[in-house]
Amino acid sequence: MDAQRETARAAARTFEQAIPARQRKTLGQYFTGLPLGKILAHLAMNPNVRTVLDPMAGTGDLLDATWEAAVERGITIERLDGVEIDETTAQACQTRLACIVETKTAPVSHIIGGDAFDPASIAALPELTYDLVITNPPYVRYQGQTEDGRGGRVRAGLKTIIARRWSGVEAKIWNALVDGYSGLADLSVPAWLLSAILVRPGGALALVVPATWRSRDYADVVRYLMLRCFSLECIIADQHPGWFSDALIRTHLIIARRLATEDLIKPLSVRKTLSPPVWAQIAPRASENGSLIGAAFPGACSEAEFASWLHSEHQDVRHGIKIQSFDLESERIRLEQRIRRRLWYRKIDGGTANLPLFEGAQIDAIILPEALSSVFPTTTRLAALLSLTDAGLAVGQGLRTGCNGFFYVNVYDGGPCGDLFTSEEERVLTDHLDSSPVFDESWIEASPLFGASRFAIPNSALTPVLHRQSELVCLEGGRQPKSRALNLRAWILPEDQVIVLKAKSAYVAYREKLPQVMPDHLADYVRKAAQTIVAGKLIPELSAVRTNERRKFDGRSMPRFWYMLPDFAPRHRPAAFVPRVNHNQPWIEANLDPPILVDANFSTFWAPNGGWSRYSIKALLNSLWCRAAMEALGTPLGGGALKLEATHLRHLPVPDLSEGNKAELDALGKRLVKDDSTIQMEVDKIILGTIIAGISSPPPLGILVEAIESRLSLLVATRRRGRRDC
Repeated sequence: MDAQRETARAAARTFEQAIPARQRKTLGQYFTGLPLGKILAHLAMNPNVRTVLDPMAGTGDLLDATWEAAVERGITIERLDGVEIDETTAQACQTRLACIVETKTAPVSHIIGGDAFDPASIAALPELTYDLVITNPPYVRYQGQTEDGRGGRVRAGLKTIIARRWSGVEAKIWNALVDGYSGLADLSVPAWLLSAILVRPGGALALVVPATWRSRDYADVVRYLMLRCFSLECIIADQHPGWFSDALIRTHLIIARRLATEDLIKPLSVRKTLSPPVWAQIAPRASENGSLIGAAFPGACSEAEFASWLHSEHQDVRHGIKIQSFDLESERIRLEQRIRRRLWYRKIDGGTANLPLFEGAQIDAIILPEALSSVFPTTTRLAALLSLTDAGLAVGQGLRTGCNGFFYVNVYDGGPCGDLFTSEEERVLTDHLDSSPVFDESWIEASPLFGASRFAIPNSALTPVLHRQSELVCLEGGRQPKSRALNLRAWILPEDQVIVLKAKSAYVAYREKLPQVMPDHLADYVRKAAQTIVAGKLIPELSAVRTNERRKFDGRSMPRFWYMLPDFAPRHRPAAFVPRVNHNQPWIEANLDPPILVDANFSTFWAPNGGWSRYSIKALLNSLWCRAAMEALGTPLGGGALKLEATHLRHLPVPDLSEGNKAELDALGKRLVKDDSTIQMEVDKIILGTIIAGISSPPPLGILVEAIESRLSLLVATRRRGRRDC
């Protein structure tokens, strides 16, 4: 039987490897693997489990792991069901399960080939709800759902599934959550909701999810779901390099128990206490002999031993495994602070406007990350802190063109910054400009998508842009990078001139000049782009490009064409910015004056109502305090980098600074460069001095700096190396 089982598993691996990369991305087919599945299954397993479902079954890794865990624990499984969107993959899963289970104790198994969000697929399941729903929700970005209208069908399908299974207050809660999740959410969010809907009261939900499940804006619904409808039992986190070697984002395993109906219907805001889950981190050194925890638990069944150890009252030290605390009350406070004005929350949790959200908290405005709060005695009351938003700073993301290969070009030179022509290039360029009196032009080099071709473009169609991190050296030196964005809102193809002339009255009404007709070399480039395929689509048909076009050419509105970028917003020309992905410690840089465009590779900062200069923002955010907070709030990626999204940065805790403080930071920010400890210490004196103002016996500044630096180093080491002492 063992040989037959291994043959079936090897066949599943071969099948997975043969799936085309495009199909994997479209359907979110990134398979869990048996070693990780066994950990999840053993943690979720208990003697009462009889029916098991994986609504996104793939080739059956988790169902296989659950069956093996049940056999190892002596638990009788009666049903082992699944749903898989791809018919061929569903058949491979059914074949695998038929081979691995022992005939005498085999559960009944039914794998449905169909979309789990289609009510017909779920109606075909033999059970309305299950004792254990175990799955790895697919990650498919929202753009992939909106292009074929799937996003709307997913939401409608969930509501139909709810109507067939739940009624009363429970149905109201599920429907509010389905209505409430963001249309920008990736497919894993509705998949999480679907899985939760299919768990019977008292049953278990076991998930493999990205570590970002608590930090993204659209994660609020699932965070609330887990607090309102479930009791979190344990959260297991990987460490660098992570369980999925090809994944950018780290992974969590979540096991939660569905609350009884009488408990679930109680609003979260009136719950007295929430039992904290066990949170464990598993380092690569814990693995051995084909088990991810074999070195920590070297017995015959490592995963079963791990589950027993994790659920025991006192855990002894185990190789490569670290237990940490998880304050669920603080989690609730943070979440309610974010969602208390959301319509879906008010519908199902009642009036919470006067809820004492911060009762018992150390500070009045926000709750500090543990990495910062731990450097102060528990009795310390700090000065009121603000989120970055409340401090008057907006946070966003830079320019997303939809197709950088077309919209971004380079000034023709050999370095990262512009205006660095060789003498021969300068001579050729001068000759060309002398022969082109109509436009003030510059030579540019297109992307490799267009063969890195070189031609001249009117300067008015080019806007300087910070595209890559490698160009930061230019801004640090006060120079423009060589990257340019094609800003063609004042230029049209000759063949589009008829449409523009029909709308002449609209241009007059809005006091706008009619666009100019592109010169031949630019028009040729745009026409070539219109026939170029990227990611399986023509460039004008890409999801973030086609929205540039204003399709209703009725003469009463100014037409827009696919090659025209939308109007630039303050977030595109910010006062300061930080890379979204940071391999070293984050460094915030100030924009030039006048500000240039900044690409979506960067998170951006600006002051909508004034009060902050670009240099005061730079100094504040490069303070030791803010850098430590960024490490604590950001998302560690699988490769050891730190991702800083706007949603993280908006909640950065900063002191309420005076105008005098901001003026001092402005002066320091003009002089602040990397590795300048003297200026850095002056910045930290202002920030930390304001934070500890009013403390009767404040810690010496030097000791406080040392403590925060120690915590910062620990956080950086944890995400980059996963060291034993982290």
